[in-house]
Amino acid sequence: MSTPITQLPKPAVNQFKGKRKLFLVPTFFFPPNIPDEGTSILDRYWSEIRDQIDKLERSLGSISHIYHENLYIGGEEGLSLIENLNPKGLTFIKALSNSTASLEQTEDKDLWEENWDWQTCISMGLLRSQKVMKLAYESYQETTQKRFEYSSNRIDETLLEDETAILFCREDHRIQFPSDIQVFFVAPPSLDTLKKWRDQQFAQPSSPNS
Repeated sequence: MSTPITQLPKPAVNQFKGKRKLFLVPTFFFPPNIPDEGTSILDRYWSEIRDQIDKLERSLGSISHIYHENLYIGGEEGLSLIENLNPKGLTFIKALSNSTASLEQTEDKDLWEENWDWQTCISMGLLRSQKVMKLAYESYQETTQKRFEYSSNRIDETLLEDETAILFCREDHRIQFPSDIQVFFVAPPSLDTLKKWRDQQFAQPSSPNS
């Protein structure tokens, strides 16, 4: 269950005391050298994300854990991965990790690599055998689900009572959060603008995504 964050009056804030809290931030993966218009929208998006997270931290507590989709290693080495995964969000994430939060491993590396390999097989379109194609799709779906389950377990294991965390992942994720974690979906004003721009620029037949 997600909680709106546009208004958090004092009584509402008090009801989250002692509970596990998770700020969910949508991420977007774009190719390098996107048009200036897209860069401008992305910059505004991350500026608004910083503002909203700052307000949430002041109301609900400082962030203790950072989780990020596709991150199979934590700490300083994890930041180098985020530089490729989420370059526009890197400065903000680095600031969080230099403050009160630790960057956590969110994925299993072997599972992530297997899932990526199956995706690559499918997206290249070189599979002629229906049997092999069926195996590839089923294996891709299976490893995708296992990735989500692993991420859910990592969050459950590392996020302690009365702690606050932040998760950066795509909106279409299928991570199931434990029922005692209160999830706050962070949706700045520019979110819809960014999604509309993305859909206009990259509208094409979809393919499986990791």
